[in-house]
Amino acid sequence: MRRGRRILVWGGAAAVLVALALWLWPRPRPHILLVTLDTTRADRLGCYGYTAGQTPVLDALAAAGVLCERATTVAPLTLPAHTSMFTGLYPVESGVRTNGRGRLDDTIPTLAEVLKQQGYDTAAFVASFVLDRKFGLDRGFRTYDDEFADDEPGGEALHRQRRGELVVDAALEWLQAKRAKPFFCWVHLYDPHAPYLSHAESLGSKYAHSPYDGEIAYVDVQVGRLVDFLKSRGLESDTLVVVVGDHGEGLEQHVEKQHGMTLYHEVLHVPLIFRHVGRLSAKQRVAEDVSLVDLSPTILDLLGLEDRRMITGKSVKRLLAGEHAIPSPCYSATDEPFLSNGWSPLRSLIEGQWKYIRTTKPELYDLATDPHEQNNLVETAPETVRMLDSRMAEFEARLVPREAIVVQLSASERRTLEANGYLAGGRKAVAKIDAIHFPTGPAPAGLPDVKDMLSLDAAVEEAQELIARGSIDAAIGRLRDVIHHAPGHVKAHWLLSCALREQGEFDAAIDVLHALLEFKPECREAHYGLALVFVANGRQEDAIAELTQALQIDPEFPEAHYLLAIWSMHSGRSDEALAHFDAVLDLDHCKAEAYQWRAYLLASLGRDHDALADFRAALKFAPDSAPTHHNFGKVLAKGGQRADAREHLIRATELSPQNAEFRYSLGTFLITAGDFAEAMTQLAEALALKPDYAAARERLHEARQGLQAKNREPGR
Repeated sequence: MRRGRRILVWGGAAAVLVALALWLWPRPRPHILLVTLDTTRADRLGCYGYTAGQTPVLDALAAAGVLCERATTVAPLTLPAHTSMFTGLYPVESGVRTNGRGRLDDTIPTLAEVLKQQGYDTAAFVASFVLDRKFGLDRGFRTYDDEFADDEPGGEALHRQRRGELVVDAALEWLQAKRAKPFFCWVHLYDPHAPYLSHAESLGSKYAHSPYDGEIAYVDVQVGRLVDFLKSRGLESDTLVVVVGDHGEGLEQHVEKQHGMTLYHEVLHVPLIFRHVGRLSAKQRVAEDVSLVDLSPTILDLLGLEDRRMITGKSVKRLLAGEHAIPSPCYSATDEPFLSNGWSPLRSLIEGQWKYIRTTKPELYDLATDPHEQNNLVETAPETVRMLDSRMAEFEARLVPREAIVVQLSASERRTLEANGYLAGGRKAVAKIDAIHFPTGPAPAGLPDVKDMLSLDAAVEEAQELIARGSIDAAIGRLRDVIHHAPGHVKAHWLLSCALREQGEFDAAIDVLHALLEFKPECREAHYGLALVFVANGRQEDAIAELTQALQIDPEFPEAHYLLAIWSMHSGRSDEALAHFDAVLDLDHCKAEAYQWRAYLLASLGRDHDALADFRAALKFAPDSAPTHHNFGKVLAKGGQRADAREHLIRATELSPQNAEFRYSLGTFLITAGDFAEAMTQLAEALALKPDYAAARERLHEARQGLQAKNREPGR
């Protein structure tokens, strides 16, 4: 009996010891899947109350986890926002305050570096050149996949980005590999960035009139592929999934169509969702303010890892658990108005119900009663304005500014950022970060306020649409009004000069561009515009002088090189033309017209082998260029490559059936190939299109004689 009792006692003690050992035994660290959604407004997701969209995957993640209702970005720009997510520092502290003009200091530790040191296998898959490794976020990632397709036809190459489907393909390939370590996988989806696609091929016509929603629906599908992978591998309970937007999109809610220039709710409010099955409560919603600067310390806290970095961001783990915590104020900034146009930079502070925006003309909003920021209370609540301005000054005083690190960009990389709406003009001033002065402290009183200026940008866009519709006079009136209010507006001057040039009002166009040069003497576009006017007016030497001046301002101005190349070629200055064509293609290796004309010039110089390579490159980027097919076919025929020559000559006539010269070239080739009947058809068509085409008439006679001789051959 005692023996049995001892067995029971020892057995129970053993069970307790086993349970205690299992409880104390280190649990495997969870995997981490971080998905960042570029340019995604929180209020365009179903889980944030939007009913017109289609985001079932993101809605399901929110239902199974924790949704932060008031997540705010630190800046309405991709690189600064992501840098803050990974460093826990505000842009002024990291030095990365805008896109493309600086990289993260190597001494600042990132989330990926911390996780790598903790034994994580780390990989990143980014969708846009804005997050290229040269800007510093690759540190800590064993794999940093920033390979962008830059050779797509149709001119999209300068955007240097990948569709979400391709990014997720690459991420899934990496995730499927066997590994002994937990993984940290960052997937960046860029699709909601302008220009928007409706994705009719996969979503049908539902988003034909709301393509921005279509982009978000497409992104939701791509996130679903990642979630399905976790489910298929039984990794749902072993993986912390975090989905976050980097910034929103204006969509004209406060005039701004895209982002970067304002600090209103639509560009600052972003989705933020945490899901960890079994470890985070489902259907939890956090009503307090959360900043993206808090993201990386929160992730480390959720993993049970100590964050030893010297950072400003704080973990909000307690809020995610439904516990009470005092939230930090949400501070945001953008210098883009200043850097792009010389307008006042903006700073904002959100504390509870209040939002204060500091600029030349400050703004105050009560978010509890005015969430869409329609009623500026600056005049009616001056005490609150003074209080928040003082709080902002105190907050900024605690931030330790860091100088941006110089980043060298090639000309094509600068053009890539310009094509995505970043960098203002690609001039020499943006080649190095040390050439840019970042404003600090209160905005100078004399700078224009973005509220007053954005409407002028909208008017310029309307004028551009009027020009496209042929309403030139209406556009001219609109543009003159813009210039009256903003004498230094480059695009307004440019469009006005183009409209006047189209109308044949050359002197007026010249006056417009000279007026712009009075405000901006180093404006390369003004000199280029003058060159176009002089070309149209037959003043070739004056045009060359202006193009030369444009290149003195910016030696890497491909449009100026291109015009000089064309002029030099037609003037018989072959060496100069080739040098300018080479410069164009070094700066923009996707410019089909430059390949086409350089090929034409090389062929005329007897360099057929080099010409053929250029023709192939031209067709890669402009596969439906009839002149390229035509000239390519002629050079192929000259080299005896008859089958290929025939194909390209025929394609030229298909693409441009009303071109008599193309018909003539095809007919001439067919004579040499012995196909006299078809040659007659093509040459007769050439004469129908151009009755005085003497060479075609002679060739047609030659084709008839050839056919008659062929018919007289024995056996026919």
